[in-house]
Amino acid sequence: MDIQGLGLSSTVLSNANVQSSVGMAMLNKALDADQTNGDVLTSMLERSVNPLVGQNIDIRI
Repeated sequence: MDIQGLGLSSTVLSNANVQSSVGMAMLNKALDADQTNGDVLTSMLERSVNPLVGQNIDIRI
């Protein structure tokens, strides 16, 4: 392998590292969005079972 080949392979590996980092960051954001959507869906389902619970307070004196 000559010097030029070494420089080219270094550039290729550096680009692969950057692409891998970007891919991991995008995956992390997608997982966070899925977690948020799951939490919202769970909340909506809990409210749909008993939609009137917690809306009124019965007070007797």
